[in-house]
Amino acid sequence: MTSFPKWNDVRADIVATSGGEEAVAEARRRNQAYIDDCELAERRTQTLSAGDSLNGGATA
Repeated sequence: MTSFPKWNDVRADIVATSGGEEAVAEARRRNQAYIDDCELAERRTQTLSAGDSLNGGATA
């Protein structure tokens, strides 16, 4: 069985090599913004697809 280190045991080294806590926080904010944008785009696509099926696929 493979054993993995605990997050608490490796986090300090990762934060240090990433540029500190503020750099990690900024990277998390950028990543979350990207995820939010992708989810919004997916919802818009689903809404447009649902609208097309209600109109029988006709475009205006």
